[in-house]
Amino acid sequence: MAKRTVRIARDKEAPGLNIGSRGRKGPTAPRDGRPLFDPSSPSSMAALRRTLNRVPEVMVKVTGGGRDSGTAEAHIDYIDRHGELDVLTDDGDALKGKDVSSVLVKDWKLDTVINQRHRDAPASGEKDKRAKLVHNIVLSMPHGAPPQKVLDAAQFFARENFAFSHRYAMVLHDPATDPKHEKTESGKNPHVHLVVKAVSETGERLYIRKNTLQDWREQFAQALRDRGVVANATPAAIRGKGRSSTKGAMHQHQERIAKWQSKPDANKKPIASLFLQGQVETAINEVVNGVVPDMPGKDMLESTRKNVVADWQATARALRAAGMENDAVAVEEFIKTLPAVKTDYEQLRDRVAVEQKPAVDKQSQDVDQLAPSR
Repeated sequence: MAKRTVRIARDKEAPGLNIGSRGRKGPTAPRDGRPLFDPSSPSSMAALRRTLNRVPEVMVKVTGGGRDSGTAEAHIDYIDRHGELDVLTDDGDALKGKDVSSVLVKDWKLDTVINQRHRDAPASGEKDKRAKLVHNIVLSMPHGAPPQKVLDAAQFFARENFAFSHRYAMVLHDPATDPKHEKTESGKNPHVHLVVKAVSETGERLYIRKNTLQDWREQFAQALRDRGVVANATPAAIRGKGRSSTKGAMHQHQERIAKWQSKPDANKKPIASLFLQGQVETAINEVVNGVVPDMPGKDMLESTRKNVVADWQATARALRAAGMENDAVAVEEFIKTLPAVKTDYEQLRDRVAVEQKPAVDKQSQDVDQLAPSR
């Protein structure tokens, strides 16, 4: 019988962080805020103070998933650096070698899953509608976290959620030991790549929904704290950080360009992104010529921010009513530090403005020299 997923409770006696809205766009009409934290819950207050102190936030991200056995095998080859890093499995084994990916694909019977629900691969340019065979997940902590503790927490997280149900394997990436990167100090952005079979041993499919990721972040953060690592899992909107609409592939593309620029190699120059190039050209046109483009997503971000601020203000009132004046004042000060709401385009435009400033200043100077004196 498949093991039921176990959820790590934040507080056995009282509710913790109240994030029902999770920063999503609320109704257009003004609404009263709802307290984000419960003054009567010790764990909720601990979460509040971690958030106010800007404790490092964990990241749990789904980076994709193989829709055929070949893609799944290729991803495992990538995360174990073609056999150079240990692969930890749900059986408790540590596998190493160039054949690990093929061994896992065979052991997990991924080809059998394909045959049971066969669908041909899409033609070039068509959307791939095949169901995922595996989910690729990354569990990460910012700079400074002990890599072994990140791995221990990831192993605990995986056991609690998938053991005896969905097959899984994981690999730790730490710059100090990762053969793909230049050797740097241990603990610089340590992260674990977790590959989970999408169909359980009893035929149940794993669906990862929006709320699932937040639940997983909370579980992973708790597992880290249990191991002495300071970690938090507050939704980005509550911290004043807008949810980026830029796809992960775009971020990876920018990273590849930056890496190539630091160490150019004519044979490995990344292919330019037409989308990113268009965004840069639009930003330059705004910075130099003052042509402001339409930004339909800005209204949604501002609406979300208004709701988040209302929730924080309600939190301050609830704390003050409970006699926690110092915490209420801290919340009010925190609200003042929330960064301005910016779309992905506006962030890019600001970077372009800094890079283009010398050219814009020179253009302004030339215009001043041409202007008739009075």
